[in-house]
Amino acid sequence: MCRLLYTFAAIKFFVMNIKIVLLFLLLGVSTSIFAQTATKNYTLKGVVTEEESGYGVPYATISLKKDSVSQDFLKRAAADAGGKFEFDVALDSGSYLIHIEAVGMEAILNKIELADNRKIDAGKFAMKEASNELADVQVFATAPLVTQDIDKIGYNVEADPESKTNTVIEMLRKVPLVTVDQDDEIKVKGSSSFKIYLNGKPSNMITKNPKDVLKSMPASSIKKIEVITDPGAKYDAEGVTAILNIVTQSALQGYTGSVRLSASTKGQLGAGAYLQTKVGKFGVTANMNWGQYGSPSWNYSHTENYGQNMPYKYSDTHGESAYKGDYVYGNLETSYEFDSLNLVSASLGVNGGKNRSPNTFSQTYMRNELNETVSAYNSWTNNTNSYYGISGNIDYQRTFRKPEQLLTLSYLFDLSPNNTSNISIIKNDTLYPNLLNTREMDMKYVSLGKSDEHTFQIDYTEPFDSSKHVIEAGLKYILRINSSDNAYKLYNPWTDEYDIDSIRPHGNNDLKYYQHIFGAYASYTFKLNNFSIRAGGRLEGTNSDVRFPDNAQRNFQAGFVSLIPSLSLSYKINDANTLRLSYSNGISRPSIWYLNPYIDDSNPYSISYGNPDLKPERSHNVSLNYGLLKQKFNMNFSLSSGTVLNSIESITLMDENTGIITQTYDNIGINQRFGGNIYVNYNPARWLRLWLQSNASYVMFKNASYEYNSYSLNAWGGANVTMPWKLKFNTGGGGQTPWVGYKFKGNTWYYYYFSLSRSFLKGDKLTVSLQATNPFEKYRSFSGSRWEDNIYNTRYSSRQLTRDFRLSVSFRFGEMKAEIKKAERGISNDDLKAGGNSSGGTQGGGGQQH
Repeated sequence: MCRLLYTFAAIKFFVMNIKIVLLFLLLGVSTSIFAQTATKNYTLKGVVTEEESGYGVPYATISLKKDSVSQDFLKRAAADAGGKFEFDVALDSGSYLIHIEAVGMEAILNKIELADNRKIDAGKFAMKEASNELADVQVFATAPLVTQDIDKIGYNVEADPESKTNTVIEMLRKVPLVTVDQDDEIKVKGSSSFKIYLNGKPSNMITKNPKDVLKSMPASSIKKIEVITDPGAKYDAEGVTAILNIVTQSALQGYTGSVRLSASTKGQLGAGAYLQTKVGKFGVTANMNWGQYGSPSWNYSHTENYGQNMPYKYSDTHGESAYKGDYVYGNLETSYEFDSLNLVSASLGVNGGKNRSPNTFSQTYMRNELNETVSAYNSWTNNTNSYYGISGNIDYQRTFRKPEQLLTLSYLFDLSPNNTSNISIIKNDTLYPNLLNTREMDMKYVSLGKSDEHTFQIDYTEPFDSSKHVIEAGLKYILRINSSDNAYKLYNPWTDEYDIDSIRPHGNNDLKYYQHIFGAYASYTFKLNNFSIRAGGRLEGTNSDVRFPDNAQRNFQAGFVSLIPSLSLSYKINDANTLRLSYSNGISRPSIWYLNPYIDDSNPYSISYGNPDLKPERSHNVSLNYGLLKQKFNMNFSLSSGTVLNSIESITLMDENTGIITQTYDNIGINQRFGGNIYVNYNPARWLRLWLQSNASYVMFKNASYEYNSYSLNAWGGANVTMPWKLKFNTGGGGQTPWVGYKFKGNTWYYYYFSLSRSFLKGDKLTVSLQATNPFEKYRSFSGSRWEDNIYNTRYSSRQLTRDFRLSVSFRFGEMKAEIKKAERGISNDDLKAGGNSSGGTQGGGGQQH
């Protein structure tokens, strides 16, 4: 009985304690729920105006703080062009401080209450113009996110909290008028006709492969990004639609860096490392990257001849190849500040790689009008192109007590050797007759090209009357040394080497090309209220000395002087709408790619070579641009017209007696283009961004004996979605109608993609991304045509691997504290008409061009 009573008492005690435990758990959950519900989602809006005029203050920076002492912001946002702002924030109810600042205005710090009302209209904030009597007062303020000027819009990357975890390519998506598509191809104002500079000067590191370089650079290394919408006379003779100037942080105390890896199913691999540090007064920034690529392709071409005496009527070629290559590039920057007015900075960049197309095989059949085979041969080629480059610069900058007054002395060098080796074997097919006497051969072609460049420049800027008037002037000298050393070697079966010289009718066509360019520029800018005008001009003299070591009789010299004017008008209709009209005149000189007389006759019926007799192009460009820039909606619309005289184009000729096709370059006459572009960016919600861009162009080629015109249309669009759990989803696509050239018509193409990324670890230092491009098509075919009126027409097609899945991983480490400066101005050479593949690697013809 006692045992039963003890059992009953134990059960009763246990039940009572369970109730107490459950009561405490219930109270804990309730407290947790109450604590969570104390944090509420608020929508805060208002408008920032000028106290005197009542006009909105464009792109003012609005920040929320807990108290006046704290340097940490709970939320930061930028007002639109009309001074209006609206943003969402999750905070506990209570008192906070709203901090508002803008360039040239006194900052505002007001108290704001967050209570039960979730939608808060903070009303109007009237800002006073900043007093000029604060020269001896030290002011501490954070910089605005967005700034604008007569010719540029700037985004302050270091003032954006997301710059601590993002890469530069990710931050570019937030810069006004800049679009980055699914392949990280960058466009400004919806156009790819722009230049990229690093700290005001070109860098081979970016020029060779901009998207890979910027993907490898952490945004924490960037100070600001400027979109220079109307480049003036100081940017050399060749005008561009816009310039994207990326200004990096100077070297800082401490260190920071990142490493990245990527791989894709198309055989593309990538790796990179970035490091920034400061020791004493010397700051150092280093970047090194490596990549590998490759893809197979299958090609077919059909040629029909129209000449009366042609030895064959039809030609068909079937071929298959697999190209592959690798590249490496890096950059090292350093600077030293002697005092607050004198600064020296320098940089050194390297790049190189090798492109290979081994064991390319093709079969060619030549037929007469009765469709009978009159000749057939097989071809095996092994092509290798290796290149490397070293570039660097040193700048001395002298600033003055007067704001914006600046003197810069600069030197830049660029050394770019390029070596091409091609082994070609031609064997007749014994199953068919050889009525054309096609010659068999086994030959190695070697072309050693070199392009060295040295530039000296001085720039001076003088502002007057509080910068309402600005005069800029400068002098420049460029020395370019281009050369090609060519060799043709026959196979020697006794030594198993290519060591027998092939006798060429015109020698080896070696070339040495010296070019001296002297330039001077001046521009004047005047600003009055909403109107601004900038007029400028460049005077350039060019002297060319062309020498042929194998044939001195072909040597020649040429010189000319050119005056290149430019004019730009801008009118701000209101704070959100701007209208610009500009005219520019330019000159474009042919590079060694076009000049090299090296003859490639590895295909006995298709020969190619450059033309050292080319003349520079002259261009006239007019553009009208309208821009609408608001907090959630950006639009840019432009119309342009361009006329190029002495247009350098690829031409193809055919010998009616032998049927041999010759490809070279020539100044064909006039090239006229008319185009329109529209760019739209819309952010309907914090987690969603929609963008669309489209271009339409009409092109006409005209000379004394020929006229051809056509059009091209293209469009891109996409969506960026920020999801829970630190996930980001992106999707988009685009396409283009056949693009046209001189007696050439390319292919139609399109693409689509999906990507998903997520960040891990504290501070989002580790990021993993998956991307699928054209996932529903493994292969795709492309086609085009080339012709010469009344002589021949060639239609070609290719089949390539198009599906691609990519995995990317990046990791960031370290931290920085204090900075030193670097030069604001540098050298930029934009006058050279380059040829070949600017990315430094061989790309499959007819591929994803966007």
